[in-house]
Amino acid sequence: MNQKLFLSYLMGCLIIVAILGLPYLAVDSEKNRAENTVRVLTYSSFINKWGPGPEIAQKFFESTGTKVEWINAGNAGLIIERLKFKKDSDAPDIIIGFDQFSVFEARRNFEWLDLREEVSLDFPSQLPGKSQYNDFVAYDWGPLSFVYREGEVEPARRLEDLTKNQYKDQIILQDPRMSSPGLQFLLWVLTAMGEDKGFEFLKSLKPSIKIMSPSWSSSYSIFKMEKPSMVFSYFSSPFYHLIEEGESQYNSMPMDRPHPVQVEYMGIPKFCGNCQGAAQFAQFLLTTEIQKIIMSKNYMFPVDQRAMQGSGFKLPDVEFYKPIESLSLIKRKRELINKWKKVFY
Repeated sequence: MNQKLFLSYLMGCLIIVAILGLPYLAVDSEKNRAENTVRVLTYSSFINKWGPGPEIAQKFFESTGTKVEWINAGNAGLIIERLKFKKDSDAPDIIIGFDQFSVFEARRNFEWLDLREEVSLDFPSQLPGKSQYNDFVAYDWGPLSFVYREGEVEPARRLEDLTKNQYKDQIILQDPRMSSPGLQFLLWVLTAMGEDKGFEFLKSLKPSIKIMSPSWSSSYSIFKMEKPSMVFSYFSSPFYHLIEEGESQYNSMPMDRPHPVQVEYMGIPKFCGNCQGAAQFAQFLLTTEIQKIIMSKNYMFPVDQRAMQGSGFKLPDVEFYKPIESLSLIKRKRELINKWKKVFY
């Protein structure tokens, strides 16, 4: 064989080997990505520049060598819908941002790993009773009430007081169809008053509501612009103003009834690509150091009580509903939302 023929033959062999090897290279590349990256689906305020996400991702990489790839679901209330329309190419390994109501919808639509052997919960906690599950693990929580600015409006002590003329056009609420706190308020009213009286109360509350916002973040942004004087939010929200801004005129309203509690959960779907990395990330979120970051950026209470030491955070001296107490209502969510729509639209 002459030199030209030999070179042509050799090049042809190399091309064939390269082509045949491409699928294996692609598999190896995807395998490396799965081992070196954990995909996390969550809501936008968790991963924006002032949220806890960026710092957590950096510390997780420094600790484990695994990168965090964030998938933005937008509003927390849209996480389930985002999962329903996921593509295999961007399927998350772990989801953070469910509340105690959306975990039940998540179970109806997807299968989840049992985390009892993957995640240790060996730390002192102040979570309300029956707040931890086998397939979903809580990472922060917060009781809710109305937050107001002192000097602009007198704090109410009863829900019924909010219908008085002094509160006309003073309240910002969230839409329960899209907002988790909005749904919390609806279920709080119905749990506290009963369904019939609760919807009658909502009708009488309409003159007091200036804005019905699609999300908590938008409602609180409007509130901070000093428009209406009170907003449905978290007991921990005034800590933000005190710690970050040095402002002390923001306060929460303790009511005469037990307050609703929002618990935020994480879960690992059975379709996870990097299941081991996801479990490692879940455990990482429960370390005291990361709990402090979540507390200081999310302004929610940590599940690890030790993270509160020296923070300025203090639990309010009020009664809480146990998260399980509204579960009978959430099973009728669609029906109750339709009744809510007839009141407000």
